[in-house]
Amino acid sequence: MRILICDDDTAVIEQLKNYITEFFEKIEVKLPEIASYTNGDELIQTETKADIAFLDVEMPGISGIHVGAKLMQRNPHIKIFIVTSYPDYLDEAMKFHVFRYLSKPIDKNRLFRNLKEALYQYNMETTEYTIITNDGVFTRQTEEIVCVEALQRKVLIYTLDGIFKSTENMEYWRNTLSLPCFYSPHRSYIVNMRYIFTLGKDSVILKYNSQVKEAYVTKRKYSEFKDEYLMYMESTK
Repeated sequence: MRILICDDDTAVIEQLKNYITEFFEKIEVKLPEIASYTNGDELIQTETKADIAFLDVEMPGISGIHVGAKLMQRNPHIKIFIVTSYPDYLDEAMKFHVFRYLSKPIDKNRLFRNLKEALYQYNMETTEYTIITNDGVFTRQTEEIVCVEALQRKVLIYTLDGIFKSTENMEYWRNTLSLPCFYSPHRSYIVNMRYIFTLGKDSVILKYNSQVKEAYVTKRKYSEFKDEYLMYMESTK
């Protein structure tokens, strides 16, 4: 993972670096590579791709708004934080769907909450899984996997573009699909909560593209499943 900071105020850059370092130490995750710039022109000329960016709006040369737009062209999954003292730019920043808008002076607790959400969403969108079948090996991202079903002696992986018969068993997939969006409401199913259309006490209806898939829910797991789903929905707001 690569994090960019672009601000013409070096004090703000150092503060962000310190806060980001503290955040990753707190969650016990290896600190990503951090690159910093004091103007947008240098950043655009140097960087080819990044995963998270903190951009000031008012800088010499190209503005943070235009820098963010360029970065999104290179990586549509990038999470962009606009950091500024000028709330008048909020409407313009939101036109290209920035992840969050942070006001100066930066509130550390708010930054930590938003950075946690950014990492979660980025992992959701970019984590890839290898599906091994008798016909070949296929790679799909988190958001492309709808559910896994154990049917008789087969394990079927339902994706947005088809169904794959996996050579791995359900236990393998329960361990592999470890992101919070996945939940196993029944020993024969693992569902991606992103695609839940209806959650009932006995079954859950998944809706994707123009298709509908039903998965069973065991009675002992219903309450926990409901709570997990509500937490998942809250985290994606």
